[in-house]
Amino acid sequence: MSVQEIIKNKKYKIDIPIGYNGTKRIRHIETFIGGKKEAVLRENELKIQIKNNTYVKKNNVTVKDLVDEWLKYKKNNIGIKTFAEYERYCNNIEEQIGHIKVKDLNVKILEDFYNTLKTYKGKGKNQEGYADKTIKHHYTLVSEILNCAIKWGYLYNNPNHNVTPIKVHKKEIQCYSPEEVEQLIQVLQNEPIKYQAVIMLALDSGCRRGELTGLKWSDVDFEKSTININKATQYVAGYGTFEKSTKSDSSNRIVYIAPTTMKVLRKYKQSQNEQRLLLGNKWQNSERVFTTDFGEDMHPDRPYKILKHIIKKYNLKDITFHALRHTSISLQISSGIQAQIISKRAGHSNVAITHSIYSHFFDNGFKEIADKMDNFLQVKNS
Repeated sequence: MSVQEIIKNKKYKIDIPIGYNGTKRIRHIETFIGGKKEAVLRENELKIQIKNNTYVKKNNVTVKDLVDEWLKYKKNNIGIKTFAEYERYCNNIEEQIGHIKVKDLNVKILEDFYNTLKTYKGKGKNQEGYADKTIKHHYTLVSEILNCAIKWGYLYNNPNHNVTPIKVHKKEIQCYSPEEVEQLIQVLQNEPIKYQAVIMLALDSGCRRGELTGLKWSDVDFEKSTININKATQYVAGYGTFEKSTKSDSSNRIVYIAPTTMKVLRKYKQSQNEQRLLLGNKWQNSERVFTTDFGEDMHPDRPYKILKHIIKKYNLKDITFHALRHTSISLQISSGIQAQIISKRAGHSNVAITHSIYSHFFDNGFKEIADKMDNFLQVKNS
């Protein structure tokens, strides 16, 4: 028998031959704490695993060990912002279940972890509890990490696959109505030309905030009235501000801009040139469209602060800066522009994404079609 008593009624040594690595014999050696009967059961369990090819050799690795190894593996393969987000989620995973051995993970442990996140207040978190969408991001991340654990020989199967699906209720998109846009444009006339340019270009183009701050004057074609969106800037705490590629290949696009917006951009460019001459060698010579008053790159968070300043000053409906993108796209939909054109202009990878995000606005258009069709189908009085 391979189970050998080490200390009477306390520890047993389990020694099972697994196979050969060349001429070297490979063995599984394990110290089992408990009774002899339980030790024999453990030995039989291991033999079955070896026979069925479900045996996992690396069985002392903790979740923390795995997560740390996975982060090192991913660090050079993903963007800075994504990696920083992964780090935050991984900190939560390690804090809650990092001490557990990977081989001992089961559905109950994982479901308890996700439930804990609903009321969890981690480091640097102001509000208690995470939204369902964020909890689902944790779930997706755990699945990816455990799939790597299988590939690396730490697990045989992924218990996260059997966790009860985390439902995320779709929230109504936040945006301005045409009347609210008109009100915003009206109050903008009282603001600096830079503020006008930032808000109007965001509304017109529907570009993302980082795409807006990433624009250079070389991307603006005043003759054709277009902007070339091909990069973005981002800020991540601990990493600073940096330039990156756009969200996807389809996000690289040329967008035609309204004459009114181009007129504002021209006026802003003239103002920027005057500021450059005024400051002389103190000007920092950024090539970006949107800069500080000293010619440095505008911080990616600055457009948000500009919008918030205007909202507060004129008591407008409170929205996020990204809601200007939603507003732009909703206005295009309500104007009857084809979905394929809207999708391409927004930089979506396919029209299905546009339909999915803005289904409510498309539904309103379908209702209008029904009303118009009714005019054709009514019996006309002679």
